[in-house]
Amino acid sequence: MNNLFQEFPSVNLAEWKDKIMKDLKGKELSVLDIHDPIENIDFRAFYHKHERTSADLTPGSFPATRGSKTSNNDWSNGALVIVFDEKEANTKALDLLMKGANLLCFAGHKENIDWKKVLNKIQLEYIRTQFVVDGIDEVKQIISIAGSAKNQIAFCFDGLTFDMSSELHDLMKESQTGTYIVNGYGVQRCGANTWQEVAFCLSTGHELLVKLMEAGFSIDEAAAQIHFHVGVGANYFNEIAKFRSLRQLWSKIVAAYNPEHSCSYNCQITALVGHTNKSLRDPYTNLLRQTTETMSAASTVDAIIVLPYDLYAKDGASELSQRMALNISTLLKEESYLHHVIDAPGGSYSVEHLTETIGQKAWEHFQKLGKDGGIPSENVQKAFTEDVKKTASVRMEAYASGSATLIGVNKFPDPNEKPTQWNQVPGYLGMEAFIADTIKKTETV
Repeated sequence: MNNLFQEFPSVNLAEWKDKIMKDLKGKELSVLDIHDPIENIDFRAFYHKHERTSADLTPGSFPATRGSKTSNNDWSNGALVIVFDEKEANTKALDLLMKGANLLCFAGHKENIDWKKVLNKIQLEYIRTQFVVDGIDEVKQIISIAGSAKNQIAFCFDGLTFDMSSELHDLMKESQTGTYIVNGYGVQRCGANTWQEVAFCLSTGHELLVKLMEAGFSIDEAAAQIHFHVGVGANYFNEIAKFRSLRQLWSKIVAAYNPEHSCSYNCQITALVGHTNKSLRDPYTNLLRQTTETMSAASTVDAIIVLPYDLYAKDGASELSQRMALNISTLLKEESYLHHVIDAPGGSYSVEHLTETIGQKAWEHFQKLGKDGGIPSENVQKAFTEDVKKTASVRMEAYASGSATLIGVNKFPDPNEKPTQWNQVPGYLGMEAFIADTIKKTETV
């Protein structure tokens, strides 16, 4: 294969800046320097290869900045099934599978669920499933139903809030089934920026590793029990860099405990496209936002669940919003072929710089959290949530004043729009969910 860099004349940094100055037509280069008040990071609109500080990496190599995939970039197309009634949940799950889902996340919202009815005719060996359940009895029931497909399922016990059980650990060791989630999505949903979310994931994940090893798990077994739920924000390149930083830093944490198997370095990520920047008043712009957010996650994650934009609307999710949410991954695969390109952003100097910047801030915050007692500590958790609330306030002010633009929300609203009618969106760790659509503007924009 030809080296394309040899086919074109090399341009050094000085020449590159001269060219940019000409294109700016007399403006200073400083106009391309940007400060992001929400992320609290500085970056430029251009970078050159001579400014690189990291070595070239290949997908599958350590640290896992470019992910663990080496043959393709496929990800699971997920959908949420909330179980209020067993028969209705089963009908919905089968319909979602027929429409393109190959990951189902079941969330139980009633007591004494008959999971055999919920999973009737669902061939678990051919799909991935995740279960949000209350306790060990439901776990036993589901594993019994799964049979030989038990390695295809995972449970979503929140590693920060769920009390560990020796009985559960014995069952997990036997089945080798993922058990605990690190709920980065929860803090992102409340307004956290990228590096706050990564730091939370690292701190919570590390605490889980330690507790599992103290309970008798090897580092390889402990790492296999943990998977990450990570939210996806609106800033396209920052989100790409966030996922890369999380993978890179998690692999370094696991490496400190000398695992026997290289697969233990992998960070199992399910990305959730949520509601912080969605509007009940502008469904079509929501589709654009959901698509770009899915694209940023698709560069490196294992699974993506696009939640219908009106999931928490007063009237509930419409059939159209559910169908469109499921279609986005299918379109990006079957029409854009993103599942064929491994780590498409790899080699972008800007993305590499953002990865390093977000990673450095996340690592420093992770170390601070650990030094003060770790995220399970009540005082540390309180300080962390206060920091997230401050970031959410900065977001709120940016949208309210119009300094940050959300089409259809604070810019170019539909003149025939109807009032928004949101139900309560779940918060996390005592924090309220951040929904830009509900913010009142402080001035005309």
